[in-house]
Amino acid sequence: VIVIFVYQIWDDIDSFVRILITLGLGLLFTIIGSVLLKKKPEDNIGSIFHLIGGLLIPGGAMVALSELNIDTVSLWPVTMTFGAIFLFYLLLNFIHKSAVLTFFAIANGTAFIYLLVESIVEGSFYLHGDLYTYLTMIVGMSYLLLASAFRGGWNKSLVGVLCFFGSLGFLGAAFSRVFDSVPWQMVYFLLVIGGLFLSVYMRSRAILAVSTIFLLAHVSYITSEYFAN
Repeated sequence: VIVIFVYQIWDDIDSFVRILITLGLGLLFTIIGSVLLKKKPEDNIGSIFHLIGGLLIPGGAMVALSELNIDTVSLWPVTMTFGAIFLFYLLLNFIHKSAVLTFFAIANGTAFIYLLVESIVEGSFYLHGDLYTYLTMIVGMSYLLLASAFRGGWNKSLVGVLCFFGSLGFLGAAFSRVFDSVPWQMVYFLLVIGGLFLSVYMRSRAILAVSTIFLLAHVSYITSEYFAN
């Protein structure tokens, strides 16, 4: 209801109010969440406020850049903004040790990495497709390493999510390299089999499901490519 109301009056309010009801409200919810986590660490109410704040802050930061007429064509202002948000959530996570804050630190950190690479190369995705493919593989592998490190700790609720997106990112990006590349077609079988072994080691149904799907996809591609007749 609040979102619909803000959408209806968006064109009738000035820049300050737009920043206030997006970035300002996100920071307010984050402050309230931090206070509640300090006073009642056993309750989830603080994490709920942090969840709402985490959803508002990135969008609110973009609204602030737009309303302040900061040039975002070069992407560097946006990149630095997400870098600052990433550091902000790292600091909050260091203080409170909350899975919600870890999630937003990882999400904003991932966005910062991609924006940083795009700002450096200053080119179209189509001109640097290979770069983003390998970057996605690295990010996916980092998610899997984080999932392994989080098992049994206070971030254990994120293990399933990290396993899914980590295996999806790594195997999905690697699968994009198999087309018209014989070496990758051979290596990819090893990667998928490695994913199956990893699913057993980490006891992850997410990794097992993703690895199985990409194994079937790769077998289907090899069959259609070399054994169509």
